[in-house]
Amino acid sequence: MKKDQSFVNIRDTDTLKRLAKSAGIRVLNRFDYFEAVNSKNGHRYKVQITGQDIVCSCPDAKNHNCKHEIAVARDMSLFMEVV
Repeated sequence: MKKDQSFVNIRDTDTLKRLAKSAGIRVLNRFDYFEAVNSKNGHRYKVQITGQDIVCSCPDAKNHNCKHEIAVARDMSLFMEVV
């Protein structure tokens, strides 16, 4: 997914489910990458920022914007430097 992608007026139910599930993902900054940890089952995935892209190592990310990518994008938007 793109770093600047927004989720406004989403009607796709699968995307809405992933957005809701992303709330249960804890994002850890590992400096070179992010680690997305599912608080329910402990699964961990590596999420990298490559240029303008957020890329997760989970199987769902191959076909969709996964909940881990969404969680990282959310956290990045919360902690971006205000100029």
